[in-house]
Formats: sequence, C-alpha cells, structure tokens
Amino acid sequence: RVHRRSVEDSPIAALYRTMIGIAAQHVARAAPRVASRAVPVIARGMATEKQIWNQIQSTKNIQKITSSMKMVSAAKLKGDEARRLTATAFNTWANELNGPPTMIEDATFEELPAKCLIVPLSSDKGLCGGINSFVTRSVKAIIKAQHENGKTADIAVIGDKGRGQLNRLHSESIKLSLTEVESPGNFTLAGALASELIANGSGDYDAVVIVYNAFKNKATYNQMYKVIKPFNGEGEDEPLLAYEF
Repeated sequence: RVHRRSVEDSPIAALYRTMIGIAAQHVARAAPRVASRAVPVIARGMATEKQIWNQIQSTKNIQKITSSMKMVSAAKLKGDEARRLTATAFNTWANELNGPPTMIEDATFEELPAKCLIVPLSSDKGLCGGINSFVTRSVKAIIKAQHENGKTADIAVIGDKGRGQLNRLHSESIKLSLTEVESPGNFTLAGALASELIANGSGDYDAVVIVYNAFKNKATYNQMYKVIKPFNGEGEDEPLLAYEF
C-alpha cells in the first residue's frame, strides 16, 4: 500500500514553518528597541495665554524690584554727596599745609622723597567699575617709579580688597593693613586711622602718600594722591609760616 503525503505534511515544510516562527519572534522582540532608537520629532507650539500672562507678571515684578533698588541707591548717593560737600570746607586748609592733591594719570612721581609710606584707601567689599583695582594699580605704579629712581616705598593698606590685590606682588612691602573700616567716614574715623599709622611708625618716613578715588560725578572718579610731609622743616621749609602762635 502506498501512502502519499502532501507538501504541507512533509518534514521540510514543517522545518520552514518553525524557522519562520522563530524569525517572527525575533522581529517582534527587536521592534521596541528599534522604535526607542528613532529620533523623536519635537513639535514647537505657541505658548498658551496663561504662560504669556505669567511671563508678563514675572517681568513686572523684576521691574518693581529694580526700581526700588534704584531709589535706595539714589538716596544713598545723595547723602554721600551732602556729607562730601560739608566736609570739603574743613579740608581746603590742608592744601595750604601740604599742597593740593595730584592726579595720578600721567604722573611721574619724581617729587616723592627717598622713603615713602603709601596709604591706599580701598573697601572691604567688592565694588563694580574697578574702583579698588584702579587704586591698587596706582600703588603699583608708584612703587615701580620709586624703585627705578633708587628710592624705597612701603605700604599701609586700608581695606580688605586692596590688601588682597597688593598681597600678590608686594606682600613684603605691606607693613600694616586695616580692615572692617566703617562707612561713611567722618573726622573721628580719620583720627583713628591717623593714630594707627603714627603708632606703627609713619613718622619714620620722609612722607606719607595717600592714594584714593576723587568723586567727579555718578559715573566718573579720578585717582589722586596727596603727599604729606612731616612738619619739621626749617627756614623756607618751615610749616605754618602764615600763622602766628
């Protein structure tokens, strides 16, 4: 008896069906991984009315804060200007004793004596516009000029910012540093600073050179230096000749 088998019932057909099933399973498993590697399409949309309103309110709040800060700064500046104008009348007589201050720009410093004590006035906190940097830069220029002319110079720095900047290159020249100086300045504060300088040997120098910023307007200030010499001259160099005691 002869049995005939169809193609579908043959072992080869069964093997093909098994292989196709296994391949289909691999494709089904790999499909999610392929989909996850696809580059997502980012769709930009217009902001909603709520988002725009929130952004407007945030900008208005920042504007209010900025306006308040401007008002506070303007009030502080007005008070400082009033104090400066009041103190100017008490300071003009000092020009008769030691001469007027000199602008540091284009200065040669040739008139400075052989041994000077430089007193830069800086702040304890950082200020914008390079206020402290300009003062320390001027001090470095004076020290360089003194060394080139065969002279010496030491530093008694006022303010933590000035000490930090000058300590990098001229740490050996810093003989005294005064920090946490309260603001605004007054005659009592100036007297206390002068007493500290005298107690630390400022009288052993030929002159004390004060380096500071001179106020010009809200956006401009000039670097100045004033030379204060001891009142021990004789003859034409004798101080206070115009006064009788």
